[in-house]
Amino acid sequence: METDSRQAGFTLLEMMIVIALIGLIAGTVGISIYHRFRDGQVSTARIQVREIGGRIEQYMILKNRCPTIDDLVDEHYVPRDPKDPWATPIVIKCPGEHDEAADVVSYGPDKVADTKDDIRSWQP
Repeated sequence: METDSRQAGFTLLEMMIVIALIGLIAGTVGISIYHRFRDGQVSTARIQVREIGGRIEQYMILKNRCPTIDDLVDEHYVPRDPKDPWATPIVIKCPGEHDEAADVVSYGPDKVADTKDDIRSWQP
């Protein structure tokens, strides 16, 4: 009986092609997940800004004055040092220049004031 000296298996080239294909698929999926995650952070920041603005309005209706951040924290309207999804403090200016009650701003993903990615209470 003759034996074949070749062993069954994959060549190095075949293995490299499979690994490259897996890398391409993983990269595509990873980029898609990252964009969805970032969009989720922006949505969360928009909700936070609106919610804080609404709580300031409630405070002003009840107390008939503009609150400081300490007033809002002490009376449990907002958590101490409210932060956006990028761990940057949310800025509150009361009375507001743009909104009737207060201007509430998250600096967005770049964490820099007055840039196009800022999330502002007076903008949709």
